[in-house]
Amino acid sequence: MSRRTQVELMRTLDEKFIRTSIEFETTWPTATLVIDGAPFRGADGAIDRERVASALLVVGRRFTETQLKITDAPLGVTTPLWVPAGPLDRDYHLGWFPRVPAAAEEPALFSGAANVPRRRDRPLWRYTVIERADGDLAVVGSVQHALGDALFALKFMDALMGDGSAEVAALGPAPRTRVGGLLVVWGRWLRARSGPRDAWREYWRKPFRKRLTRWGGRLLRPLRNRAIDRRGLRAGYAPPMAAAYWNTELASAAELARRLGGSISDLVIALALRATAAADGGALAEVSVAVPVSRRSREGAAVRNSIVMLRIAVPRGLPLAAAVAAVHAQIAAFARTGDGDTAPAESGAYASYLPYRRERAAIAGAAVRRVLLWPVPMPGSRLGLFGSSYAGELSFTALCGPGIDPAVVRAVVEQELTDAAAALAAEQGVPS
Repeated sequence: MSRRTQVELMRTLDEKFIRTSIEFETTWPTATLVIDGAPFRGADGAIDRERVASALLVVGRRFTETQLKITDAPLGVTTPLWVPAGPLDRDYHLGWFPRVPAAAEEPALFSGAANVPRRRDRPLWRYTVIERADGDLAVVGSVQHALGDALFALKFMDALMGDGSAEVAALGPAPRTRVGGLLVVWGRWLRARSGPRDAWREYWRKPFRKRLTRWGGRLLRPLRNRAIDRRGLRAGYAPPMAAAYWNTELASAAELARRLGGSISDLVIALALRATAAADGGALAEVSVAVPVSRRSREGAAVRNSIVMLRIAVPRGLPLAAAVAAVHAQIAAFARTGDGDTAPAESGAYASYLPYRRERAAIAGAAVRRVLLWPVPMPGSRLGLFGSSYAGELSFTALCGPGIDPAVVRAVVEQELTDAAAALAAEQGVPS
């Protein structure tokens, strides 16, 4: 019996991340794993690159998604097709930074700047390994957002640490042509319908004007990308962002959040609101940030991207304690009713929190010392703050557009945490 042809359509909601070359090149969720370098060194003290590759490239074998690339549908009549990419291109998917960077260079490299070039004709993931001055290794992993959001990509990190799925079976054959791939997809879609009437109703469920607009956008995409390159528009729409990272003790932050009436996620978002207020020059009476809220419990784990961006807003002068309560109330209301403000945040700010592991893990016997998850910049982003927890540590990462100093963002966050803890201690009459 012949194997099933390996082809599927990209979801419409995922296509927005590759709409132009600007979106494609900027929207790459990134994680940095700082690991013990000693287990990967040979007798001469040098890093055994083949052993590192063996540990990291397992991701390219264990998941169907990491073995597929995108190809445009003929004449753009549908979203792009996911098709087999063929043999793994090791040199593309695993890069090595050519030297030991200075400490001041690490934040930019760790946030994804090391993972270039980003190619559309390969599976949408890659690593760069950076040797640090202390002998540790920093593994910077990025996936294009069309491949999956941060929650979806966590299974790739789990695979590095020996968890998750076993190696997948070989993929089915690729369609011989793009037209052939499209015919296969359409045939499957028709067979999933109960009959011609059902197919007709399903097709017209979406407004035809939207379908026409998307089709036109696909046809114009090459022209738009050439215009972006020719006119140098990328720097204006998605300028380079300065980066920073730091950490604090998870237990104390969790206790502080609890005493303020919220979760760690609420606390991180409230801190982002306070940092945004400090960075925007007092232009607006209300401060807002965009917060990704997952719908994965309703849509299923197989969905690549399953978030809605919720606008969280508070009055400018609201202190941290009240901001935590306000954030908690807005997110709880959205979870309960499904209704919320999904308009863009005027500040261009973004905040999120994602817990990872409570216990320490290892990659091929090398201890994972730190896990950093980075904000995903979108065209127009000015500030991103991401909190993540691993092995008792709460890590913060920040990306800041022109005019915003990440050192100031860090100082605001740390001072707000200190002041809130001191205020609570004073209320109870105990030392902070």
